[in-house]
Amino acid sequence: MINIFIGAVIFSIWCITLFFGKNIGLSMLLFIVPIVYFIIYLLEKNNKIANPKAKVLIIPITLLASTYFIFNNGFFYTVNIVAIPVLIVLMILEMFKADIQLTPRLFSKILKMFFIPLSYMGETFGKLKQAIQEKLKINIDTAKHKKIRQIIKAICITVPIVAIIIFLLSSADEVFGSIFTKIIQSIFNSLSHIQMGDLVIRLILIVCAFIYLLCFFDYITFRYEKEDGKETTMTEVKDNFTIKVLLGTLNVIYLVFCIIQVKSLFMRDVNINYAQYARQGFFQLMIVSLINLITILIAKNREKGQNCSKYIRTMCLLMVVFTFIILLSSAVRMYFYESVFGYTLLRLLVYCSLFTEAILLIPTIMYIIDKKINLAKTYLTIVITIYVCINFANFDNIIAKRNIDRYIETGKIDIYYLEMQTSTDAINQMFRILETNTNVDNIKQETKKYLNALYDKLKAENMDFRDANISKIFAKNLLEVTR
Repeated sequence: MINIFIGAVIFSIWCITLFFGKNIGLSMLLFIVPIVYFIIYLLEKNNKIANPKAKVLIIPITLLASTYFIFNNGFFYTVNIVAIPVLIVLMILEMFKADIQLTPRLFSKILKMFFIPLSYMGETFGKLKQAIQEKLKINIDTAKHKKIRQIIKAICITVPIVAIIIFLLSSADEVFGSIFTKIIQSIFNSLSHIQMGDLVIRLILIVCAFIYLLCFFDYITFRYEKEDGKETTMTEVKDNFTIKVLLGTLNVIYLVFCIIQVKSLFMRDVNINYAQYARQGFFQLMIVSLINLITILIAKNREKGQNCSKYIRTMCLLMVVFTFIILLSSAVRMYFYESVFGYTLLRLLVYCSLFTEAILLIPTIMYIIDKKINLAKTYLTIVITIYVCINFANFDNIIAKRNIDRYIETGKIDIYYLEMQTSTDAINQMFRILETNTNVDNIKQETKKYLNALYDKLKAENMDFRDANISKIFAKNLLEVTR
């Protein structure tokens, strides 16, 4: 408990020092890596790790934390604030060898890990008080304690006497006095930069962070197992008739839909404006494919009896085929749409989502045909891997490149979208506009104006090691060279 107390104190002060009043940059990596290793240290010290392989999640956690230092993408900047803590909780659950299944219970466990520790605040502080009292009682007559008392006594006597001597010597010699005057002035000057209001807010935030971290560390170290043991499972009556009717009906509907998709989109057998035809539909089809995956998992989980298993298995495999065609149709619609209306972050994310769903169909097929596979962990592995990869894909650069390529070919570009929605990650692509021979609607002048404003903004930022960001540093240096 003493180790938990010391860790909570250190990490609460470290957290507010890194993040208060600053943008997130290198600070995320400097905070996440040590706190993850401290959590592992606590669990190892108390023999709580039943599955050491779960430590592999340190890799995606560290990689996502490093994106704040490498890139400057606003979307992932926000999403990763949630994704990183969720991955840490999943790592803890895996180390406890908790039963991770793709059910509402998994989300309940994750939320519980975040919020339940605070319900034990009173008990945690009571345990801490008891631990401190026992520690002091044990050491009260030891030689170590006597040594500490001697040190405190020496400090209390030495400091006032040294202060008086320095004061007298400073009065006697101006050179000697000027040295200590400068030291004292520098200390007061550094403290004067911290306003009283900021200091109070910092102290309040440190106390709040300390309380939460203390309760969280105590919960995962001593209490989670007891709480998890209270959970009970209920026997569920499975209605196979309903799921059989649902699968059969959906497959008939999807058969008709897929025939239309093949004729209209893939074979181009219909005389339509494809960009306009694709303007609506890709989001709806993506959601339908997700619903199909959920339906397949529920149906496979409910199968009962040999005849029923064969029917449900066949219907599920058919639905997988139709789901793949629907995913392909959604991707084709998106391709037609963005080729006419341009490229945005949301449209790239649609492609990534469709690709992820298509990959998830592979373990789904294995699950349907009764291959021994932990579907939940396989799904999580695929999703986490793809998510980390797209974090490092530099979406802003890709979006700017494809839009500028389109501008060179067609003369069409939404320059204001690039200025407002892309970050310094796309700075080298923005310079391409100045190098082209195309200048529709004075795009070059608008780009120069944007680059000048960006340079002024970066120059005004008071960046230190906490919010250090490679993308911003590179952009600032490039703008300085090209001015």
